[in-house]
Amino acid sequence: MSSSMSGSLVHQGQLLVHIAENGHSFELDCNENTLVEAVMRSIESVTGINFSDQLVLCKEMKLEPHRPLSVYKLPSDEKEVFIFNKSRLQNNSPAPPPEQVDIPSHLEPPSPASSHDPHPLDDASDPALKALPSYERQFRYHYHRGHAIYTSTVMKYEHCERLWREQMVQERAVDVARGNLDQYYRMINQSYVEFMKRYMQQHRMHSDLVVNFGKNVEKLRSIKLHPALQTANRTCLLDLVKEESLRKSVENCASSHKQFENKVSQFKQTFGEVKRRAEELLSSRAFLPTKNIEQTIKEHQRYINEQKSIMQSLRLVCILTFFNYFLCALSC
Repeated sequence: MSSSMSGSLVHQGQLLVHIAENGHSFELDCNENTLVEAVMRSIESVTGINFSDQLVLCKEMKLEPHRPLSVYKLPSDEKEVFIFNKSRLQNNSPAPPPEQVDIPSHLEPPSPASSHDPHPLDDASDPALKALPSYERQFRYHYHRGHAIYTSTVMKYEHCERLWREQMVQERAVDVARGNLDQYYRMINQSYVEFMKRYMQQHRMHSDLVVNFGKNVEKLRSIKLHPALQTANRTCLLDLVKEESLRKSVENCASSHKQFENKVSQFKQTFGEVKRRAEELLSSRAFLPTKNIEQTIKEHQRYINEQKSIMQSLRLVCILTFFNYFLCALSC
């Protein structure tokens, strides 16, 4: 007897998750069996966005909390997940807090002084040798001052790059949200068209019944029963029904018909406003100058390179100058 066992490998990987409101990104270790709910809980713990306020989108799909990532073919290196804060999507919701950028100002090095930085040649009898420590301190001061400026510039440049990358994330988030809106709008619009088509048919039929009730009553009155079925109180088809009860039912139907007609009219106005706003959003393209920012950042890279070159030159000049002064002092 032989037996075989078959199993499937669980795809393990990292899920790239972006926060739409600020462009921050997180990489979460997960696998295809991980529930979307677990991802949302993790995001809640690191960002503070309430679980119930999270709208999770991947491309044009909305991710449901109770489903595993495998339903959406995640995790995948080719797909990004965007999380929107529903509380930020309301008309009058406050804007997200401004981005905190901590850039310490470059610290000025202390002014050169022999008392703070003693040198063996400070007490030299030869004036040329005695001057060497002062020159060295001056060059060292300028070098450290330049290095502080260079370090601060690099930090600012790195912050600019990070903020630019976050803006690019937000730009992609807008595109994903627009795609999701377009998908749901088409579904809602199709449902609206089908509803209105059915409503118009029913409305026409019900209106005809209410309007023609009097004529139908007269027709029933004009049709006589077979002599064998006639009695003193029953001579026509109308006598087989309760006319007063029918008239009350028609009055109630006419009233309900009018009320429903008013409701549909309000619904048409509401949907018209939704349609206008949706089409306005879908047709508008918010201008995010990420390309211009990218170009500007790249252009300013040369200033970093220039500062770095100046620092290298200053260090070299410092060494060569001190060496020359030292040679001059020896030759005296």
